[in-house]
Order: sequence, then structure tokens, then C-alpha cells
Amino acid sequence: MKATAHPAPTLKHLGLMTLLEGGSLIALVAIAMPLKYLADMPEAVSAVGPAHGLLYLWTMAVLAITLSRRLLPLHHGVVVAIAALIPFGGLVSHRLVRRRLRATA
Repeated sequence: MKATAHPAPTLKHLGLMTLLEGGSLIALVAIAMPLKYLADMPEAVSAVGPAHGLLYLWTMAVLAITLSRRLLPLHHGVVVAIAALIPFGGLVSHRLVRRRLRATA
């Protein structure tokens, strides 16, 4: 008997990743960058920057998987991808993914 994949785990994963990635972008822009330029503490960006980059790549990978499984419409995927580039955009993405998750339940 072959197990079928349920859409919830991937959409839940994407929802979590939008929050984590969005939070890391806010930390980078609102905390680490001012510390670097105003307090002469470049270590903040050295720590937060790579973490944000990894979370961004992970989010885009989960988004690609979600789109390839057709669990999210393409236009929603475009919104999620663009929102990942904007501080607080992760909140918009998370809300959009949660609505889609409720619709599939």
C-alpha cells in the first residue's frame, strides 16, 4: 500500500519558514545593520546575515516544493517570494499560507 502525501505538512512547513525568514530579515535590518553602522559592531551582521541567508534559501526551497506539488497557486507563490525581500513581508506570506492551509483542510 502506497502512502500518499498530505498537503498539510508542506504548507505548515512553508508557513513556519515564512515567519522564521521574515523574523531574520527584520533582525538583520532593524538590529544588526544599525549596530554595524551606528555602534561600529560589524559582528552583528556577521552573525545574523548568514543565518538570514540560510533561512531565505530554505524558504525558497520549501516554496519550490510546495509549488511543484501544486499546493499553492503560482500567483500566491510569487507573492511569497516577493514578500521574502521586504521587512515584515513574512507576516503577509504567513497569513496567505495559513489561509490556504485552512482551505485545504
